[in-house]
Amino acid sequence: MDTESPKSHFIEDSIQLGVEHWEDEIQFLNDRLSGKHGDIDDEDREACEDALKIAKVNLTDAKSHLKEG
Repeated sequence: MDTESPKSHFIEDSIQLGVEHWEDEIQFLNDRLSGKHGDIDDEDREACEDALKIAKVNLTDAKSHLKEG
């Protein structure tokens, strides 16, 4: 018998979507930094590097919530 509520499934699904979002964001930023989306100037590179650091932290956080569930 499944004792989990629909709400717990919704939360788990939402967390999984968060994990997927951050994985996609990290892939995009890595591609951007490697030039796969065209040239990148110094200011844009710095912004992407900062965003990549934040995305990695957010991915780790999302994965830790997934393991808790």
